[in-house]
Amino acid sequence: MTAKRPFLALLILAPMAAGCQFSFSSGGPDYEKLETAIADELNTQYSAISRQVSAVECPRPSSPPKAGASFNCIADLDGNDVRVEVKFTDDDYNVDFATLDSVYDLAETEKGLSEEVSKDYGFDVTVRCGNGLKVVAVGQSFDCEAADRRGDTRPVRVTAAGPDGEDTWEVIGGR
Repeated sequence: MTAKRPFLALLILAPMAAGCQFSFSSGGPDYEKLETAIADELNTQYSAISRQVSAVECPRPSSPPKAGASFNCIADLDGNDVRVEVKFTDDDYNVDFATLDSVYDLAETEKGLSEEVSKDYGFDVTVRCGNGLKVVAVGQSFDCEAADRRGDTRPVRVTAAGPDGEDTWEVIGGR
């Protein structure tokens, strides 16, 4: 197995960094405004892949949340669920939110991996990952397939890093 390599081309689709903040108006949480704020932040991020969130749904706790409370909202991105963790930072209903998933445009992922694996191995390699989008939980992996010009193939494992790290790739069973 080769060493894991950072995959910088994927960073535009990495999770939002913790610290995206939203302040509720006084009088209690306004969940519709929170959902709009999350959608706006995600749409800014996903404009790099020409995609937009169609909806965000957050739970409505029966009692007002206290500082330290958290819950997950779900954003719909082309039929894929992207989880967003919301944490209440104080008793005035101010929150931080961050995605718990990385989103990959598989066509762009193929291009970036093909270039990086080819450069690393010193010969042309074509990587196939599939079509559309792939949503992967932070720290989890998915596999693509690399093929050289003779048709020999090997899996390429891509691991989604958190907001403070880098995505990595490794050729499984490689040199």
